[in-house]
Amino acid sequence: MTDLERAIETYHSGSYAFVLVKHGHITATGTRAGIGELLQALAESPDAMRGASLADRVVGKAVAMVAVFAEISEVYTPLGSESAVNVLAKHKIPFQAQRIIPFIQNRRNDGPCPMERLTLPISDPEVAVAALKAFVAQRGELAHVM
Repeated sequence: MTDLERAIETYHSGSYAFVLVKHGHITATGTRAGIGELLQALAESPDAMRGASLADRVVGKAVAMVAVFAEISEVYTPLGSESAVNVLAKHKIPFQAQRIIPFIQNRRNDGPCPMERLTLPISDPEVAVAALKAFVAQRGELAHVM
């Protein structure tokens, strides 16, 4: 079983927001909506993400930029955005999505997700991750992602 297959299987077997697998081992999981736990995993152990496979509930441009910055090797999602497709393709990261939509919506479904809106004008993954960390910390979701 490949790392991506294991990540997908584990993701679908539980209530996970994301699953990271590297060398056959689950290196990180998250259960909360939003990008905070993924940023926390990046802050706590960036080496565990480098080369890992990611299965994530929703992959918009924000998650795609984190994947590029963290040097994740491949990504799977049930729901992805066109901007995520473009970012991951540009950086040659294989991406599997069951469904692609123009942009990720906010929780009220009345506009773009704040993370998608925040990263839309950003092309540098390092700048995007810094902006995402600042946004998440400001909201108090996970203050220790810095």
